[in-house]
Amino acid sequence: MRNIKITIKKELRAIVRDKKSLLMMALTPIFIPIFIFLMSTVYDSMVNKEPPTYNIGINYIASNVEDELLKQNNLNYTKYSSVEEMEKAYQDSKIIGYITKDNNNYTIYANEESEEGSYLVMYIESYLESYNNYLGRIYLEENNIDSNEVYNNITYNKTNSIFGSEIINIAIIFTIMSMTLSAVYTATDITAGEKERGTLETLLTYPIKSSELILGKFFAIIISTLITLVISLILMIVSLSIVQNNTSILENSILNINALTIFISFIILFTYSFFISGICITLASFARTYKEAQSTLTPVSLVICVPMFLQLLNFKLHGIFTIIPILNHSFIISDIFSGSINKVGIILTIVSSVIYSLLLVYIIIWQYKSEKVLFGKN
Repeated sequence: MRNIKITIKKELRAIVRDKKSLLMMALTPIFIPIFIFLMSTVYDSMVNKEPPTYNIGINYIASNVEDELLKQNNLNYTKYSSVEEMEKAYQDSKIIGYITKDNNNYTIYANEESEEGSYLVMYIESYLESYNNYLGRIYLEENNIDSNEVYNNITYNKTNSIFGSEIINIAIIFTIMSMTLSAVYTATDITAGEKERGTLETLLTYPIKSSELILGKFFAIIISTLITLVISLILMIVSLSIVQNNTSILENSILNINALTIFISFIILFTYSFFISGICITLASFARTYKEAQSTLTPVSLVICVPMFLQLLNFKLHGIFTIIPILNHSFIISDIFSGSINKVGIILTIVSSVIYSLLLVYIIIWQYKSEKVLFGKN
């Protein structure tokens, strides 16, 4: 243990002296609040933006109720005497769509392949659905039937808007990414970097076993990753709290931030730091130069983005996916902060991470007995 502690101190001193290591460890998390505030501002402006008014044509006389519903749905209409006139106005871009009425049958004409046309159809459908409900209520009242018993049987509230969920997911992904980049850079420097500088051979002249040396390096990477974790977690929680209190983007989303969720998330990310440190030092150890190690570890940094894309596709974590590293860490923490604590998923994530980390430690110790790994010999 004495040699391991000495190695940890030696590596941590090297990390502190290296400005690049400090930047990766401490400054990378700063991008977390930047992206949270940036995305929140963009989404908030989209949600609160006044919808445009659409010019359409109709071939029927709109009643007072229809006139009001059309205006409520941002539809500025012009009455045409024939369908041919509307078609010509549409072709001349005077209107972007039109509605024809034959008895009680309405037909919508618009280019749904365009963004403007698809939005127009949505507003027209809203207008027609509202008018249909109005006619239904009139019919019920004429027949002495309470319309509330027909239409108001349930109430509902919306939670977890898609924009709010994306903000939470982005915050978690960037927290994990910051930890990963810290582990990647530190592992590259204290393995391949030492080989390139020739300092690794000097270390082995001292009375220290290769297993003690590699464990010392392994724990030094973990410590640097944990420092990044603490900084990232604080910035993430503070940023999300600010966004929740100052914008409407998280207004209909559950953001479950309390002592319990923070503690559970920290434990999960704590086990992740062991896993990612083991992966990085294992892969970097085979590299003979600093540049080669960077190329080897680049895919590790890119894999972190996979959970973000899966979450955008509404992928649900279940079954065998619960023990897939990185995927389970990001999904479980996202669920925790969204108000869903999956006890089985949390236990499986922690246990699987511990098992993977122990296997990686065994592999690291075993591979450092090889001269090829120690000195980069062929």
